[in-house]
Amino acid sequence: MHAPLSGIRVLDLSRVLAGPFCSMILADLGAEVIKVESPWGDDSRQFGPFVDGTSAYYRLFNRSKMGITLDFKNDDDKEVLRDLVRRADVVVENFRPGVLEKLGLGPEELLEVNPRLVVTSISGFGQTGSLAKEPAYDLVAQAMSGLMSITGWQNGKPTRVGISLGDLIPGLYAAIGTVSALYQRESTGRGQHLDLAMYDSLISVMESVGMRALYDDVPPTRIGNDHGLSAPFSTYATKDGDVVIAITTNRLFERLANALDIPEMATDHRFAEPVARSENRVALRELIEEALSTKTRAETIALFEEHGVPTARVYDLDEALRSPFAEERGVIAEETDGFRTLASPLKLAGMEGPTPAPELGQHNDRIESWLSEDPR
Repeated sequence: MHAPLSGIRVLDLSRVLAGPFCSMILADLGAEVIKVESPWGDDSRQFGPFVDGTSAYYRLFNRSKMGITLDFKNDDDKEVLRDLVRRADVVVENFRPGVLEKLGLGPEELLEVNPRLVVTSISGFGQTGSLAKEPAYDLVAQAMSGLMSITGWQNGKPTRVGISLGDLIPGLYAAIGTVSALYQRESTGRGQHLDLAMYDSLISVMESVGMRALYDDVPPTRIGNDHGLSAPFSTYATKDGDVVIAITTNRLFERLANALDIPEMATDHRFAEPVARSENRVALRELIEEALSTKTRAETIALFEEHGVPTARVYDLDEALRSPFAEERGVIAEETDGFRTLASPLKLAGMEGPTPAPELGQHNDRIESWLSEDPR
C-alpha cells in the first residue's frame, strides 16, 4: 500500500523549525520533500548536539527529505526554482512577509507559475496587519500570546514553556492546512495560499484559560502545576517525592477519597463539587499530602493504580525516552544509518521509517538531471 501522501511533491524553502517541522510531517506521510537551502545552509545546521559532525537538531526536522542549494539572488537559480514549482504540489516557506515578493518569488507569482500549487507561509504575525514584517521567535510569540503569563508559579515570573510551542503549533496547523488544501484542490482544481501565524496559532490553543480570560471577571494567572478548573490536579508530595494526581470528575474524586481511606472527603461541602474543590484547593492539598506523608512514591502509585486514580511520577526527559513503555510505543525511531530520532506518532498504512536528512546540496546534480527530463 502506498503512503498517504505518495505522489505529492513538496518544495521546502523554510528554515530552522516551524516550516521544516511542517514539511517533516509531510515527508513522514510519504510526500517527496525537496529542501531548498541557501548555499550556506539552514541556520539549524549549526545547532547542537552534533553526531558525527552533523547537527542532530537539523537531522530531526529534515529527515526523509532531498536537499539542494539555490541562491535566490541569482537569476538562473530563481528560474530553477520556478521550474521546480511547475512540477510541485506544495511550497512551504517561512520568510519574513515581503521578502519573497521582492525577489519575484512571492505566493502570487508562484501561483501564476502553477495555479494548482499550495503555498504554505508561516510567519510570526501573519502576512497582513501592522506587525506583519516584524521578526518573531518562539519566545516573542509565547510572550505576546499570553502563554507566559499563565505559566510558572504564583509568586514567580512569567515563564516560557520548555519547548518551542511558538514554532511547533503553527507547524502542526500548517501541515493540517496543507493536506486540507490538497484535498480541496481535488474538487476545485486550484491551489491557494495559506497564511499561518505563530501568534494566531498559540492563541488558538489557549483552551480553558482563553475562555476564562474572555468571560470571567478575574483573568487567569500562574498557578504552578495546578489546573484552574480542576482539583486535585497537580503534583503532590509523598514521603520521598512527588506524584501527579489528575481528578476531573466527582467519580474520580470518590476513588481518590477511598484510596486515601478518607471517604468522608467526597461528601465534605468544600470538596463535593468541582467548583468547590477548585476554590478550596489549598485545604484539599493539605488533606491529601497529610495522608501521603507516610507513603513512599512507589506505594502511592501502586495504591492509586489499584483504585483507578489517574497518577504518575514525574519522569526526567532522558528517562522518559528510554522507559519500557517508550520502547513499547516505539517513540524512538532508527534511520537507515543507525541514527536515533524522535518517531512520528502517526502510524498510517504505507508509511515507512525515516531516512537521513540531506547533506548540504546533496541532490543538486540529481535534481538538475531530473528537471531536464521530467515533463511534469
